[in-house]
Amino acid sequence: MANTNRSASKSGSGCLVLFALPFAAVGVGMGVWLCSTLLAYFSARNWVETPAHIIRTELKAQRGKSTTYETTAEYSYEYGGQKYTGTRVGLNSGEDNVGSFQQTAFRELSRYQKSKQPFRCYVNPAQPDQSLLYRDLRWELVAFKMLFVLVFGGVGFGMLIGGLAAHGKQRVEAALGTAHAESPWMWKADWAAGRIVTSSKTAALAVLVFAVFWNLVSSPLWFILPGEILDKGNNVALLGLLFPAVGLLLIGWAVLSILRWRKFGQSVFQMASVPGVIGGQLAGVIQTSAKIRPEDGFHLLLRCIRRITTGSGKSRSTSETVLWEDERIAMHELLDDQAEQSAIPVVFQIPYDCHPSDEQNLDNQTLWRLTAAAEVPGIDYVVTFDVPIFKTPQSDPHFVPERGTMSEYVGVPTPERELREAGVAKTTAPDGEGVRFVFPMARNPSSTVFFTIFWLIWTGAIVVIFHLDGPLVPMVIGLLVDIPITWALIDFWFYRSVVDISDRELAVSGGLLGLGATRQIELANVKAIETRQGMSFNQNVYYHVVAVCSNGKRITLGKRLPSLRLAAAVARQMEEALGRQPAAAKGT
Repeated sequence: MANTNRSASKSGSGCLVLFALPFAAVGVGMGVWLCSTLLAYFSARNWVETPAHIIRTELKAQRGKSTTYETTAEYSYEYGGQKYTGTRVGLNSGEDNVGSFQQTAFRELSRYQKSKQPFRCYVNPAQPDQSLLYRDLRWELVAFKMLFVLVFGGVGFGMLIGGLAAHGKQRVEAALGTAHAESPWMWKADWAAGRIVTSSKTAALAVLVFAVFWNLVSSPLWFILPGEILDKGNNVALLGLLFPAVGLLLIGWAVLSILRWRKFGQSVFQMASVPGVIGGQLAGVIQTSAKIRPEDGFHLLLRCIRRITTGSGKSRSTSETVLWEDERIAMHELLDDQAEQSAIPVVFQIPYDCHPSDEQNLDNQTLWRLTAAAEVPGIDYVVTFDVPIFKTPQSDPHFVPERGTMSEYVGVPTPERELREAGVAKTTAPDGEGVRFVFPMARNPSSTVFFTIFWLIWTGAIVVIFHLDGPLVPMVIGLLVDIPITWALIDFWFYRSVVDISDRELAVSGGLLGLGATRQIELANVKAIETRQGMSFNQNVYYHVVAVCSNGKRITLGKRLPSLRLAAAVARQMEEALGRQPAAAKGT
């Protein structure tokens, strides 16, 4: 079984390389076209404007899945006392259906041909037999081709590098799989060694390389756009601003990644034993390359994640669902007396009914992810490790987790601190009777800003396709996807809810700006306050707090709590406000 899976993975990396080649080739081809166009544009700016007479012109149409057009022309002009004949219309030859340049040029040239009035052409003074009629850049065509250069080229070369790196890694893993056929936690070199190193350096360099690539390709626009927009009033050229803007965002991302790596270096999770045991525990120490002194401790989060990939080709999509999670706050570390490094203790107890790690089927994987985070001045500390969790002979079907584990290091947050971390305000109700919980707008600023940037790029791409008169089907699909994304973004920024709990009823009002209708529920009809898993974005999973009514209805009380621990803490405090013993939180 191990050999079969390893062979499949090896074959997969080879297929990835082969699959990447056409993408890379398209990117290179479009890059060559873009460079030649820009070189021709800068050269033609020095050519001499000369009167020309249009002899003939024709608009050729090529009909297929979509109709493409090409304007051809023949014209005569005189330069340096000699007569010449030219056929070059614009900077680029060939047919296309991007924008309306071809049709507009044909109508204009036809008008001058019929009137026999002189039109202007541009002549190369060094070689007068070289000329053209239109020397302006077609911004819609440049933007269209640049999308291919950056997207296809970036994806293609990214897959090539990733496929080649994966091939080398899989050769090592194949040997381990053969030697340890019945021990899947030994199939990865870092898992087998029990020493898992973060990829922060590799990730930072990858982001930097992509940012440099993107900005190198789009950098000529910085020199061309000001003149086109400010001097010529060419509003179509505004489309070109999308590419430098994305480049600036990529540079910011790369700088942040590099600064985080330079500040904290590499982190290593040294496991106490391999693997982590279902019906047992995951234990070890996170060793850092820098001293970290967070006031609120180290937030440790262990998640079991089901990753499902569906569809094929362009319709392929991946979703992640959290099957189980636990969170701890380590207030103390093991190396308080060391000035150059920290050692963060990790102990999680894992119920017997959890799913083991399973990465063999790339379309249906079960991953275990350990995250450590700490708020410090400047850039915060955040690392993630993929850890091996399996059932072994040591797994105990009767294992019962004990929260007292690691009590020497784990802090117990106060209710006030939990509400503060969740971004929820708790006050006395306005009438002085009962308790009010307020879920303010934009409680997750970093994720909200990141989501906004994602929306701007996605919506900007749709606007570009629209202005370029691009294919209808991709534009409609993109628009249909953009509608729920836009609504989710508005909800991220402006959703607000208020929950009032008295000795008679629970009242909740929620919606955009908190203007939704108020729903009142008699306490006798409130069966429980529970948590429910919401959306996932940028590896963050959000949870909602809901009231379960006696008739089975679930009414949302508050949205997007940043972790199950905090959502459960808010639900627990609401249960206490109801005068009940808090029930165990249920994350679904």
